[in-house]
Amino acid sequence: MSHLAGKRIVLGVTGSIAAYKAADLTSQLIKYGADVQVVMTKGATQFITPMTLQVLSKNPVGVDIWEEGKTSVPGHIEIADSADLLLVAPLSANVLAEFAHGLAPDLLTSIYLASRCPVVLAPAMNGKMYEHAATQANIKTLKARGHVMVDPVEGMLACGYEGNGKLAPVDEIISRVLSILG
Repeated sequence: MSHLAGKRIVLGVTGSIAAYKAADLTSQLIKYGADVQVVMTKGATQFITPMTLQVLSKNPVGVDIWEEGKTSVPGHIEIADSADLLLVAPLSANVLAEFAHGLAPDLLTSIYLASRCPVVLAPAMNGKMYEHAATQANIKTLKARGHVMVDPVEGMLACGYEGNGKLAPVDEIISRVLSILG
């Protein structure tokens, strides 16, 4: 399966309990032939280690914008310029808001602002947070920019609530990526 051969995908992983699914997502993208550059927020590292995603992607994982130039991870502009697609899954409410408002306090948000490639966003959060008017307004803003939103699904959430906010299935996210790049 080389539908994504020669394509560089920057996979952003944010601080959501669903961050562990980034391992499967990385593996699937690699299986399709993509070159995957993982960039994590510090919050994401509380749920899954950078080492796990580095081993799966076979690339260094970017976490700290202040470490640029000290590791083999290229600068945020270079990462953005080399990307054929920016995929952020899971996307937390906080980072979703930062994207919508053009804030760049970390490596991932800085890459987002510098990117000119297609953007695919897969939110995952508590259903009350997802349905909040502020979050919905931010989603509307990001869709108006032409970003593809892979909506969360209904189900039992980690917080114990049942509702809308669970990360879309990995297969659905991969399908969206393939529809853009494949």
